[in-house]
Amino acid sequence: MPSRSLVAGVAVFTLFASMTTGGAAAAAHRTYYVSQSGADDRPGTAAQPFQHIQQCADVMAPGDTCVIASGTYRETVTPARSGTDRAPITFTAAPGATVTVDGTDVVSGWSQVTAADLAQLQAADARIAGSPFASGVSSGHVYQAPVALSADLPGNQVFVDGAMNVEAQWPYPGNNPIRPNWANAQSGTSTSLSDNALTQPAGWWVGTRLTARNWFVAESGTVTSSAVGSVTADSLTDCISLQPNQTTFYALSGALRLLGHGGSWFYDPAAKKLYLWTLDGDNPASHLVEAKQRNVGIDLSGRSFIAISGLGVRASTVQTSPTSTDNTIDRLAGRFISAYADLKRDPNMVTVPDHCAMLSAGETTSGILLNGTRNTLRNSTLDWSAGNGVMVAGSKNTVTGNTITHTDYLGSYAAGINVIGQEATITHNTVTATGRSSINIDNKVAGAFSRSHDIGYNDLSDYNNLVNDGGAIYVCCRNDIAGTSMHHNLMHDPAPLARFAPAPGIYMDLGASNGLIYNNVVWNNTTYGAVLFNTETSGTGTKVYNNTSGTDTNVVSLHGGPYTNMEFANNIGNVDTQPGITASNNIPFSTDPLFTSPAVNDYTLQANSPARNAGVVRPPATDGFRDKRPSAGAYQYGVPRWFGGASLDSTTVQAERYASSNGVARHAAGTGMVMGNFDGGDWAGYTAVDFGTGRDTFAASLGEDPAYAGRQFHIRLDSPTGPVIGTVTSISTGGFDTYETQYTPIVPTGGVHDVYLVALGSSPGVANLDYFSFTRTR
Repeated sequence: MPSRSLVAGVAVFTLFASMTTGGAAAAAHRTYYVSQSGADDRPGTAAQPFQHIQQCADVMAPGDTCVIASGTYRETVTPARSGTDRAPITFTAAPGATVTVDGTDVVSGWSQVTAADLAQLQAADARIAGSPFASGVSSGHVYQAPVALSADLPGNQVFVDGAMNVEAQWPYPGNNPIRPNWANAQSGTSTSLSDNALTQPAGWWVGTRLTARNWFVAESGTVTSSAVGSVTADSLTDCISLQPNQTTFYALSGALRLLGHGGSWFYDPAAKKLYLWTLDGDNPASHLVEAKQRNVGIDLSGRSFIAISGLGVRASTVQTSPTSTDNTIDRLAGRFISAYADLKRDPNMVTVPDHCAMLSAGETTSGILLNGTRNTLRNSTLDWSAGNGVMVAGSKNTVTGNTITHTDYLGSYAAGINVIGQEATITHNTVTATGRSSINIDNKVAGAFSRSHDIGYNDLSDYNNLVNDGGAIYVCCRNDIAGTSMHHNLMHDPAPLARFAPAPGIYMDLGASNGLIYNNVVWNNTTYGAVLFNTETSGTGTKVYNNTSGTDTNVVSLHGGPYTNMEFANNIGNVDTQPGITASNNIPFSTDPLFTSPAVNDYTLQANSPARNAGVVRPPATDGFRDKRPSAGAYQYGVPRWFGGASLDSTTVQAERYASSNGVARHAAGTGMVMGNFDGGDWAGYTAVDFGTGRDTFAASLGEDPAYAGRQFHIRLDSPTGPVIGTVTSISTGGFDTYETQYTPIVPTGGVHDVYLVALGSSPGVANLDYFSFTRTR
């Protein structure tokens, strides 16, 4: 038997050999495989794969790779160890696979709520008698199932056939929380609302959740008293109050008696029972019903050098922690990332909580949580979150090339991208359809300093859907952003609600200072222009160069003061000035800058534009100019046009140009010709659609009336009964001819195929379609 010292010597020699012999080290790296048809007691080979991704995560060492077959994996994946700089640990989808790490579990055991059940419930709560729930039970539409939902979740979610249903609420909000149907109060105070529509007897609303929105504020609280025509929630603060010329929207939820509409649910945590009224009022047993049970799908807390490639998360998120470094999340398909219903103060606020602290709800706790150092989220699609799309804390983290949609649907200071740390890189992202701002930096969670960020080449639109007084990029308050550049961003088309209030491109609010803002372009109702400054004390140090207001009067607007050490130069559009501001070489709105093609939002300059040679040299805004002097505005004459947003490979099809069909019809709409009459059982076929080398997302410009929302259609290949690569659930857009882009993940598909859109069921009103695209981030 060899001595211990000899064994140790052999071990040291072996370790040294593995570190110094490249071939031996590479040979030690293993590839594991996962398939839902596998088993965790197998070796994880291609022939004998594991069943769960976590089994990979438990055994993988630096340099190892986990290849995952198509499927829905209902688990939280937590790597047992980190990779290294030269040997990262990689989790990747198998070629052509659709992999989803899912935060839900299937709910089964459904039974119809009977008259006897209703009588028992009414005996415990007399307010159920005559309620919408009681009517639903009487009509046979309400079902129940025993299930214990996790008490640790910040909010529940229920999905039917993949579509998010809504918690029971009055009034029924529809299935698009970015543009919900809410009640409108006629009068009130900071803690009470009055509305003639509240006809229920005194006390009927007590115990429900009141959620209200007014001006820039959204908050929630529990109703403590109610009378005919009014409700009071004493837990609300004086941050929200009805003001002249303002509107307070509100909704009431959180009670079984409010379950009175198809597509709604209510969970009773005491009875551990889920109640559901499906869209058609039928038995949920004939559908796939899922309820959220896990908040985190992939947990990289404390881990470094982990690579995630081509995976999806649904009803859950990916998170890193302050000690996580050098992780890469690439081509993530994230849907329904975060859910919560109560607007409560964020637990990580760094300013002293005040009466508006609830504005911070979800800022550090929702979305993809990118914390730590040198972590990257890139080339990903994120769709639907009650809070952030992504939260960026820590330092030197990067968010680039992503498409982020339908975020902050509770209307707090959460955002498409919420920037909290230092030295973040936020570039080439497309962010659209947000409750408030597309990109947010605020001192409630970021503190007094938020420095050295690079925020550039983003396309930001359809912001301020739920509350006013925000911007595409919002910076607040008394926040020193020295070293931060906001440049080459396209900011346009805020939501209709925002057009009656401040909706600038960049909003430097309440003393935000020391930024560098250049080469940005805004258009279409960006009230106050490319940049709005608002201060109650002092604004200082910010430089604004070479920005273009394409359609709106002002390019730079001021409110309050005083201001010091500011310079506004080379901008196109009217520029406000005050003492302490140097303004020069700006082109006023009254001078036609002769844009190349403003009708298609091309705000480059024609050869005879008065903006040519009109600027002064202001690096980096004027770098690369080719005339004798720089041009004013965001585009230097003669220099190739720059673009913002995620870079996509895309094939677009006009929906009305179908080659074969059943039931559908073409008609004229405000956008031109569209495909309509798309009802259950109908289909439209399109020949020779080019998917290139592979596309993974279906994007459709879709119009849907609220009364019909929630219907579905399949995307099929090569015939009306061919393989299904995706299922689209129509969301309410306000009307059949009011169009909004919806995104749906599809099975990765390449080559040229005939495509068929096939409506499910037999109900009318599935949707109108203007056009659709198959895309993939480059």
